[in-house]
Order: sequence, then structure tokens, then C-alpha cells
Amino acid sequence: MPKKSFDREMKTADNLKSLVADHIGAMLVYWDKDQICRFANNAYREWIGMSLEQMVDKVTLQELLGPFYEQNLPFITGALEGLAQQFERETTVPSGETRHVKANYYPDVSNGEVKGFFAYIIDITEAKSLESELKSSELKFRGLLESAPDAIVLVDETGSINMVNAMCEKLFGYTRDELLGKPIEILIPERFRKAHPGQRSGFFANPHARPMGEGLELFGLKKNGIKFPVEISISPIELPEGMFVSAAIRDISWRKKAEEELRASEMKFRGLLESAPDAMVMVDKNGIINMVNSMTEELFGYKRDTLLGCPIETLIPERFRKAHPGQRSGFFANPHARPMGEGLELFGLKKNGTEFPVEISISPIELPEGMFVSAAIRDISWRKRVEGEVNASNERNKIFVDQSPNAIAMFDTELRYMAASRKWIDDYDLSGRDILGHSHYEIFPEIGDDWKRIHKECLAGAINTCEEACFKRADGTEQWITWDIRPWYISEGKIGGLLMYTADITQSKLRDVEKKRVEYILEKTNQIAKVSTWEFDVDRGITIWDDIANDIFDLPRSTRPDKDAIINYYGQESRNKLLAATEELATTGNPYDLDLEVISAKGNQKWLRIIGEAEFADGRCVKRYGMIEDITDRKLAEEALHKANEELNAIFNTGPIAIIGTNKNGTITHFNRGAELMLQYSAEEMVGLQTPQLIHVEEEVLKRSTELTTLFGREISGFDTFVELAKQGNHESREWTYVRKDGSKFPVQLIVTALRNQTEEISGFIGIATNITERVEDQKKLLEAKNNLEILAERLTKQNSQLTNFTHIISHNLRSPVGNLTSLLHLYEISEEKEEKELIFSKFEIVIEHLSSTLNTLINTLKIKTEDANILEPVSFDEVLRKTMEIITVQIEESEIAIKSDFSTVAEIQYNRSYMESIFLNLLTNAVKYRSAKRKPEVSIFSTSKNGKVILKFSDNGLGIDMDKFGDKLFGLNKTFHGNDEAKGVGLFLTKTQIEALGGSITAESEPGKGTTFIISFS
Repeated sequence: MPKKSFDREMKTADNLKSLVADHIGAMLVYWDKDQICRFANNAYREWIGMSLEQMVDKVTLQELLGPFYEQNLPFITGALEGLAQQFERETTVPSGETRHVKANYYPDVSNGEVKGFFAYIIDITEAKSLESELKSSELKFRGLLESAPDAIVLVDETGSINMVNAMCEKLFGYTRDELLGKPIEILIPERFRKAHPGQRSGFFANPHARPMGEGLELFGLKKNGIKFPVEISISPIELPEGMFVSAAIRDISWRKKAEEELRASEMKFRGLLESAPDAMVMVDKNGIINMVNSMTEELFGYKRDTLLGCPIETLIPERFRKAHPGQRSGFFANPHARPMGEGLELFGLKKNGTEFPVEISISPIELPEGMFVSAAIRDISWRKRVEGEVNASNERNKIFVDQSPNAIAMFDTELRYMAASRKWIDDYDLSGRDILGHSHYEIFPEIGDDWKRIHKECLAGAINTCEEACFKRADGTEQWITWDIRPWYISEGKIGGLLMYTADITQSKLRDVEKKRVEYILEKTNQIAKVSTWEFDVDRGITIWDDIANDIFDLPRSTRPDKDAIINYYGQESRNKLLAATEELATTGNPYDLDLEVISAKGNQKWLRIIGEAEFADGRCVKRYGMIEDITDRKLAEEALHKANEELNAIFNTGPIAIIGTNKNGTITHFNRGAELMLQYSAEEMVGLQTPQLIHVEEEVLKRSTELTTLFGREISGFDTFVELAKQGNHESREWTYVRKDGSKFPVQLIVTALRNQTEEISGFIGIATNITERVEDQKKLLEAKNNLEILAERLTKQNSQLTNFTHIISHNLRSPVGNLTSLLHLYEISEEKEEKELIFSKFEIVIEHLSSTLNTLINTLKIKTEDANILEPVSFDEVLRKTMEIITVQIEESEIAIKSDFSTVAEIQYNRSYMESIFLNLLTNAVKYRSAKRKPEVSIFSTSKNGKVILKFSDNGLGIDMDKFGDKLFGLNKTFHGNDEAKGVGLFLTKTQIEALGGSITAESEPGKGTTFIISFS
């Protein structure tokens, strides 16, 4: 290729790289492993306000980010460890403006080594702003329930779940649909479920707001079966549908975990104390030893029990003891952590009387028992020995080492520094550090096992040299060095340590790869940004692009583009724009930058950014080149955000609801169309000028202010009266009276919510008000109608109850005496003996007498219509039993039933006599009627008292009843269970009705084949 053509090709390539980098809307920058900028495109430089010359090869990440460096350091470290990073950040640009960015860090890995990383940064400030507006609008209409920090559950009297909030779904792992209509016990561990219905009934019997299970540990049950500790607050809620209970459930796992962590922390402290490499001693103000660790025992030779309670002077040589109490008092007068005896030589005293040099650090410790001092004591005998050896060695080697022009250091057999040249100090950035007597491994903790092996081999007599090698320092930097390591000898055959010679060749090594790195960076930039380049040779009619362009157009990779075919992928309007721009470029050289719509080879609609420039030779366009960027996601996001914003604005200004927004100081910032119509003020009159107090009745505001002041124990007034609960995370819904511009007043339902930014700080408030004038009037009318209906219903119920009771008493209480008469008549007819007939006839008189008595009682009851079951008198249990036995004498004799009674505990009761006689008659005839043919029938009746109530028990040994099968139907009207033709299913129903009418209760215990016990509790 001719030189002129080659130069033109190289110039085109350079222009293309620059074009690609500088025309990308996103910011691109490359940082090497030392965090030095090696490349930055035009967008990035404009963003930070620096020129190419100011940045490339000069600026470090820490210098650029300044106070934000530590915030980004975890992502920087991750990228330099070979892991791609992605995060969003709020940052301040040099102009002082706060912007939102989305950053991607891509590691640059070559041959398994991370060379640096690419930063691909997009300004998402506008998207974040629209997102924030969208979230703010959603918050305006979000229900109060969904913002509660606790799980909220609403349960009816049957225990059925009627409502849950989002936190409930999150906490228990169920969806809302899975919970609604289910029993509340689904959220309770199995072992607590049996008792819960009774506890719930107890709450509904005496509903009031309270914490649930005070003094007990409560647990919830997640969908996945996991149990977790909870706190529950319950409150009754009266709704039109009936009484409900609202439960606020809070997961306290974190608190339990904190308690466990506290215990673990205490154990850890004990472990750390005992494992400390230094002797640890804790002393009180009087100098008495309160605590020591195992290292103290080892260092001083005392047992722990011997030291505890002894004065600290026990561990101090005799010559220092006299001054020590005064020094200790001085420390307690001004307690602060410090080394003890700075500038002095300190000594400890072992149990065997041996003195030894020590270093001591002391710190004050404030405990509930008072102030203590903690001392960390370290034996430095070895250091003193080394210092002596180093001093002697320095005298021998100082001239040689100090005057050496090379980096050289001398070590003893423990690799402790004995001498080092100035070049060594400079090369390894050790200026100002005291290295003499310190281990080489202490100065450079990053030294690995390979180096330690080399040192060990050299101490055995080997010599190790290397022309060049890369060494990674603890701070992450790389250093290229050449070295020579060999032993030095105290005498023939006796090694005294090592001599190390090194030279830093880092800069020359880095310069060798710099040119390749720049070219490599530009190549990688295109790949990361997902931007394709294209080139069209006018003379040959050939188009060249890379596989990124094939991906954009959904073409197979390695496809060679055809200019005429590619133009057909563009929509008609976009095609016309592109052809016109191309014509102008070829004619005048004016570059173009267009956003165009295409339909890809797979039929996908996409938006592309197309940039084109031209190269001219001899006044003629010979080449066109540029870049292609897929901007579909950005276009779709812009359209979606625009649509969402328009919809929210439409919602905000539609409907009869007044929506008023304020800043956190109360000044109105939003006043929608509904508020204008409702209050007669225009937005111009309110926004930025007024607070909501203008539209409120002053007396209502003052009253609410007093309530809140009392509730919170501090003064709450002015605008805070409306928003105090919202500030604390609650959503307050309350009735207020609004005042229109013309002075007229009307009631509203106002919901106030706090608006919070992404850091959960309050940025303002939103109030949503609904005119409830009609509702208030309707409620008044409904309340008046309800009261009238309740009075009427109570009157009708009372009258109906009297008629019902009277009917049942007539139909049931006459059946037994009439049946007795029928039986006696039958016996009289079949009897042949005169004496037997006379005996039967005498019983006729008794039964007829009781029948007459019953009829008289019923007639009297019918006459006194205004009286009811509440007419009470002293009733003797024994008297009622005798009368009942006389009424059913024939059934008793035929059945041969044995009747036992004991009314010694309670002989009589204030009760309705007719009801009591009916109760005895029903239960005794029941025992006769359902006796067992397999045993002699028996019935026992006795009275007792419990908790101030009279208890009466009827027990028989009859057929019994299957309570699991019929227990809930036992006292039902017309319910029979044994196929007895005489049974009508009225007796037990009537008995239960009569007992409950006077505030009592009746229950039954029964087992088939063993009998039944009826238990009556009289109020």
C-alpha cells in the first residue's frame, strides 16, 4: 500500500476511535490498577470539568472523588479483584448541582491478571426525577393501612380473617388472597391453636385495646412453617357488619437476636481477654487487683487466686513502690488511655524476685461499680537484647551500608533489620519509620511463603538472584524489582544473617507496555459501550462494520453489510432523513447526528443513534464513517415516563376530591382543581402564599391542638396540629370543618400523609379531603331511624317471647298429666279387683288435682300479660321434685326408676315457679323416656354452689347421647335422637329457653351406653 494511502488509513482509524469515544452520550473512563486515569471521553471530562491534559496519566481516583472515595471504595476494590460492579449514586458535580448516576465497573482482565477497570457511567437524573414524581404520586393515593410498619390483621367474631396489609403478606409469606376468609389460627403455631378460640371469645366479651398475652412469649407461624417471636396489640373495631378485632403484629426476632448477640459478646470478651498476647490486669482506685488473665500468671509466676485482692505493687520492684500510689491517684484524677511512664524504663517483678523490662499501656474503664484502670503489660527483654546486638552491628556496618549507592539492607538470622542504606529507605518508602530491630516480615506483612522459603534457603548458605519480578505491596501497588540475596558470615562457616541488594525497575517496566495499553483501552471502550463503528469506501462501494452492528440489526454475526439492503431496515421517515443527511455530508462535509427508527431483520422495532462524518481527498468525498448506538431502551423509558407523568397529572386534577400539598413548613405547594371548586380559592391565591390553617375553623384547630398536647406531653400548635401524627409515621384520617372563601362551612373527611424522600426524610405533606355533607346528614337520619326501630323491635320481641313461652308451656306441661290420665283409665278398665280399682281411682284424684293446678297457673299467667318470667319467688327444690314425681307417678312405677336427691347445700332459690316446675318435669320425664333396658334405671339430682352461682345437676344412667355427632343439636327445637315415638323434641328446647331467659345456662355431658348429666347454672 502506498505511504500516502497508509497514512490516510491510520488517520481515519484514529479519527474513528476519537469519534466513538467522544460522541457516546454515556461517560467512559479507564482506571489502571494503580487507580490512575488512562483514558476519559469527552462526556466524562465535561461532567467533571477537566481537560484531557489535566486528567489522563495524572489524576487518581482518590483525588477525583475526594470525600466520596471511601463511599465508592468497595466497588473499586471489587472491580480490581475481577468482579463486575453496578450501582447508583447521588453525587455533586463541580458546578454544585446534585445529580444521579448509574455506574458500571468492568474489570480489564488479561491472561488472568486484572490490569485495571472501565467505568461506564450514565446520568439518570431526569429518570430519577420522574421516578420520584411517580412514587410521590403513588404515595398520595396509597391507603393508610399499607404504610403501617407492622403486620395488620382484621378478624371477626368467628376468627375469620377479613383484611390484611402488605406487611402481613411480607411477614407471614402468604398472599392476601391466601389469607382472606381463613381462620386466624393459620398464623398461630399448632400448640397454641386449641386455646385460642376461647381467648378470642373472652376478648369479644370484654373488648378493649390492650397488648396481647402480657408477660407471655408469643409466636407467629410463617407459610413455610417457620415460627418467630412477635409482639401483638389488639383493639376492638365496631363496624356496621358487627364487632371486629384489629391486631398489630410486630416481628421481634431482631430483639431476640440482639439479646443472644449480647451474651455471645460477653463470651467473646472473655475469650479475647484470655487469648491476649500481653498480661492484662484490672485495678480499682485503691490499687487492688480485680482481674488478671492467664498471660499474667505465666509472665509473673503467680496463680490467679493469689493475685486477686492483692495490691498492684506486688508486681513492682521495691525501689518503685513508694511513688506508685501517688502516680495511680494522678491517673484517676485525669483518666485517659496512654502508655505508662513515657520516656522512662519500666520494670516488672516476678514471684521468684527476678526483675524484667516491660512496656505498659493503661486505659480507664467505667463500670457500674466505679472507675477501674486496665493495664496491658508486655515483656520486652528480647527487644533489649536485640537493641544491644543492633548497636554493636551498626558500628561495624554503618559506613558500608550508609555510603552504598544501591538499595541494600543487612539482617540478623531472625530477619530483623540491622542496617539499611538511604537508597533502600527511599525505594521502599520507609522514611521516618523506625525499622532497626524490627522483623522484615513486620515491616512488609505482605511477604508470602515463597519469599520466606527463599530467605530460609539463603540462611542455610544459598544465594538467590533475579533479573526482574513483580512484587505486590500491602497497599495494592505493584513494584518491579531485581535482587541479590546472600548470607553474611560472623566467622568462617557461621552465618550471621542476610544481605539483600535490590533495584526498583518499576518505571522502565511500565513504559514498555504503555502504548499497547492505550490502544487496548480504546478497543475495549467500544465493546463495553455497545456501540458499533461503520465505514463506507465511496470508490469501492464497500461498507464495513463489526459484529456489534450485526447484533443491533439482528443479523447473523460476520454478515457483510449491503448498503442498499441496510437502508430498507429504516422506516420511511427515518430513511428520508438519513438519505438527505448522507447527501449533504458527501457534498458539503457537514457531519450528522440522528435518532432514527428501524425494523430489524427479526421484526423488532428499535431506535438507533447514527453519527456520520466524511473524509475528503482532492476536494472529493472518498470515505464516510461513523458510529451506531442502540438507544431503544432510552427512547422507551422516555415515552413511558412521559405517559405516566401525563396520567398522574390527569388524576391529580380530576374529580371532586381536594388534594392540597405543602412543604414541611406548611406552605401550600399544590392546590388541585378539586380544591379550587370545593373552597372557591384559585391555586394562584394559595400556592406559595398560604397554609391550610386558612381553610380551617379556629376553634376546631385549638381543640385538636389541646388533645395532641395532652397525648404527647409537649405543646403542639399551628400547622403541626394537622401533621403531627403523619410525622411519626401514621396516616391520620379525621373529620374537619372547612371554610370556603365566602365564609360558608361544610364537613370533610381529611387524610394527611407525610411525603418522604429516598433517605426517609420528610419533604412535605399531602392532604386529601372529601366533602361528607350528605354522608353526615344521612348518618343523622339513619341513627334516628335506628333508635326508633330498636325501641319497636324490643317491644315486639318481648311480646313475642311471652306468647311463645306461653304456647310451649301449654303444649308441653299438659302432655304428661293428660298422658297419666289416659294410662290410669286404661289400668282402671282392665283391673278386676275392687281394691285395685279404688287404688287407681284415688290416683285419678291426684293427677286431676295437679292438672287443675297447672291450668289455673296458665290461666293466671294469661291474665297477667304485662308480667313475664322475671316475676320471682322463693322456690324449694325438694317441693318441686315431690310435685313432679306425683304428676308422673305412673311412668315412675312402670319404669321402676330410682330417684335420688340431695338439696342440702342449696335448698331453695329465687326463681319463676312455673319455669322451675317445667324444668324438673322435662328432665325427669327425659330420664324415664330414654332409660336403658340393660340396667335398672337411676336418676340423681343434687344442688351445689360455685363462684356465687347455684348449680343443679340431673344425672341418669340411660341410653346416653353421642355428643360428637349431636352435641350442637341437643337443645334444638323438634330435635330427637333415639327414634322414640313419644319424643317431640320440645322439652330440652323449652328447658334451655326458660333457663337462659333468666340469665342462666344449661350444658350436657353424655356418653352412649353410660348416661347423661345435665348441668344447670342459675344466675
